[in-house]
Amino acid sequence: MNIFIVSESSKNMRALGRMALETKRNTAMLVMLVYGVAVMLPPAIISILFGGTLGENMSLLYTLLVTGPFTYGLAVFFLATFRRQESEVQQVFEGFEKFAKTLGLFFYILLFVILWSLLFIIPGIIASFRYSQAFLIMVDHPEYTISQCVDESKMRMQGNKGKYFILGLSFIGWSLLCSIPLTIVEAMFTSSSSVVFYQFLSLVAMLPFIWLGAYMHLTLVAFYEILMGNLKAEPITPELPLEA
Repeated sequence: MNIFIVSESSKNMRALGRMALETKRNTAMLVMLVYGVAVMLPPAIISILFGGTLGENMSLLYTLLVTGPFTYGLAVFFLATFRRQESEVQQVFEGFEKFAKTLGLFFYILLFVILWSLLFIIPGIIASFRYSQAFLIMVDHPEYTISQCVDESKMRMQGNKGKYFILGLSFIGWSLLCSIPLTIVEAMFTSSSSVVFYQFLSLVAMLPFIWLGAYMHLTLVAFYEILMGNLKAEPITPELPLEA
């Protein structure tokens, strides 16, 4: 198996992400909205209904249980969108059809990121980069076991973690720009303002982040496609032992 070094610039990978986004922008934004509501709304409701420590614990449990399946579902949708294949909103829920496996992969990654973070925060961040491709690999190789998905991600990311980090940093400007409407809304309203109107404007102000989330996911898929050799890249022969 060849390992590919991602030499493409962040600018070009973002351009690939934007081009893919334009093919299904509305659907991609709707997927991000559905994902956001499904992940954030139930914990909020649980906290209100149960309150206190019980509510917090149940909210955390819900989040832990659904993160893996939803991460897989997003990978299914954005891979299909980038590849100009059929992609629909309901694909975001496909991870629940493989609930045990996607949950297992999430906890596998979470465990090792936490263990590396116990040494220091930087090893934990590096570990998260190392395992970052595991869900995309699972989508492409449903026959792989959890450990095979993780091992291939570790192998593929050797020599590529720095590029992945720089690609993430390249979105800082967009993040700051998208935060302007929400900052304005927060500054305009006080505790005496209409709660309903405030929540409505806050939701509208979040729309740029919904677009940005879709844009980032498709750009990271572009990175993955180069990493896997599906787009132009420079092949190398692995010389380093597989990282833990």
